[in-house]
Amino acid sequence: MVLILAMAVVAGAFSYAMKVESRLANNTRSGPELEWLGRSGMELAKWVLQQQRTIPGEGMYDGLNQFWAGGPGNVEAIDNPYAGLDLSHVRIGDGEISVQIIDLDRRININTAPEPVLELALQILGAGAGDASLIAAAIMDWRDRDDLEHAKGGAEQGYYAGLTPPYAPKNGPIDDMSELLRIRGITSGLYWGDRIPSTTKAARSHPAIGDVMSYIQQDATGAGIIDTFTAISSSRVNVNTAPLPVLRIILGGDENLARQIIQHRAGPDGQEGTQDDMPFKNQAEIPGAGVNQGSLLGTQSSVFEVHVEARLGSAKDRYVGLFRRGSNREGQVMLFHHE
Repeated sequence: MVLILAMAVVAGAFSYAMKVESRLANNTRSGPELEWLGRSGMELAKWVLQQQRTIPGEGMYDGLNQFWAGGPGNVEAIDNPYAGLDLSHVRIGDGEISVQIIDLDRRININTAPEPVLELALQILGAGAGDASLIAAAIMDWRDRDDLEHAKGGAEQGYYAGLTPPYAPKNGPIDDMSELLRIRGITSGLYWGDRIPSTTKAARSHPAIGDVMSYIQQDATGAGIIDTFTAISSSRVNVNTAPLPVLRIILGGDENLARQIIQHRAGPDGQEGTQDDMPFKNQAEIPGAGVNQGSLLGTQSSVFEVHVEARLGSAKDRYVGLFRRGSNREGQVMLFHHE
C-alpha cells in the first residue's frame, strides 16, 4: 500500500509538472502575439481617454462614474462613443483582452509634495510625530540634488555609505515608488500598510490588476505610502477620484471634510461609480478648500496607469503601461512592460 501511495504521489507530481511545462511552452510560443494584444489594449485605453474629452459636459473633469474608470458613463448621450464596449472582454482576432484604467492623479506626487504634507501624511499613515519629521527630511534629502543633510536630520551619503551593503542616495527625482524602501526610516509596513504582498508583488511598485481598485478605495485605516503617493502625476490631486486618506492629507488632516467630499461625489445612493454620482466640475465647487489646499486640488487627471490582461487560447500574460493625456489627440505612452 505504501508503495502504491508513493507511486501515486510521484505520478501526480509528474502530471502537474507536465502541465506547468506545457503551459510555459504555450506562453513562450504565444509571447509575441500576447505582447501585441497587450499593446492593443494600451491603444484602446488611449482612445477611451481621448474620447472622454469629447463627451458634452464631461470634458472639464474626470470622475469615477465615467466609462474609463469602470463607471456607466453618460448613458443618455446621443453619440455615446463607448456603446457596446466592455473593457473587461474585448475580442481582437483570436485573442481577448481585459483593460483596467486607473488615474495616478488620485494620489499625491512624492516629488512635488511640500515637506509639511509629507510629515502629515506619514503621521496619518502611522508614523509617530518625531519619526514622521525625520522620514520626511530623509525623503527631501533623497530627492534634492545636493549632498547637504537636512536641518532636521535627514540622510545623505554618510548614512547610506554605512549600511550593509552600502549605496548612494538618489539626489534626484523619484522615478519609481519602490525607491522609497531604500530611504532611511521607511519600513515595509509603512510602505505597504495592511496589504500583505506576495514575494512577487513586493518587488513591484504597483499592485497587480485586480488588487488595485479593491484596496485604494478603503478608508485611512491600513493604508500605506503606496496608496497615497505616486512618482508620476500632475501637481494637483483629483478631488473626484482621490481616496479618503489622500483627501484627508491634502485637507490638513480634516477627516470629516474629506468624508463630506466623498459623500457628495457619491451622489444620493452613496455608492461611487454609479449613474447618480455628483463629481465636482471645477475647483470653485470643492467645499472647504482654502488657498493652500486649493492649489493642491483639481478636478482632472492627466496621468493614467493601464493594466492589460491578454489571453490567446490557454496562454495569457499581463502588461502595465503609463499614459499621459495631453491637449493633442495622441497623448504620450510613457511606459509599457510585463506586469
